[in-house]
Amino acid sequence: MTQAFEHRTFFTRLHQFVRTSDAFVVAPGGIGTVLETMMIWQLLQVGHLRDSPLILVGKMWPGLVEWARRSMISSDPPLADPRDMAIPHCVASADEAIAVVREHRTKWLNAQKP
Repeated sequence: MTQAFEHRTFFTRLHQFVRTSDAFVVAPGGIGTVLETMMIWQLLQVGHLRDSPLILVGKMWPGLVEWARRSMISSDPPLADPRDMAIPHCVASADEAIAVVREHRTKWLNAQKP
């Protein structure tokens, strides 16, 4: 680690976290973790963040994504687009998360070539 940031509020900490991240890897957690995950998902959904993978590691996340798919897409009118459900990548392990990050980085590097 080469930098440390201290924040007095939740908002400034989260804002700094989002600004300095190239990928979001989320481990199982509580309500705060879910809140931050949903905020990242929403920023990716509306295009305020681009080219940043949202990787959800562990058993708790597929159920949340499935709940969102079932509840938001099937409502009338729909509250989300089916494409929004493809934003998070659910994986079982840290090794799988690292593989997604590496794959994303390779694609990003290839896109930088003239």
